Amino acid sequence: MKHFLSALFAVGLAMSAAPSFAADARNVTVVNETGYAIKFLGFNAPDDGLDEWDNELEKVLQNTASTYVEFDDDDDGCVWNIRVDWQDYNESVLWKNVNLCKFTALRLRYDHGTKTTSFVAE
Repeated sequence: MKHFLSALFAVGLAMSAAPSFAADARNVTVVNETGYAIKFLGFNAPDDGLDEWDNELEKVLQNTASTYVEFDDDDDGCVWNIRVDWQDYNESVLWKNVNLCKFTALRLRYDHGTKTTSFVAE
């Protein structure tokens, strides 16, 4: 019993000393529920200006498809701008100052009646 408690204590110590590998709070799954293909999905910090974007997509994001966007340690803050460009239309959608730390998924939607694109955060 003495050895069992010592082993249990050692395992507990090792686990508490191990670094945490939790996902970044800003990482987000983007689900395309717009009915249209998306060729560009970009995130940038509000201080970067609206001309500086990187495409997070490796290929066109078809309707009903999703992609997982991971942020790295060089990225700071929870608040980001988000831009979407359509594959077959020369138009963009821009959302400013979105707090990505408050949810883990964005479901992109398009309303044909109002001709607006929105997202539902989960």
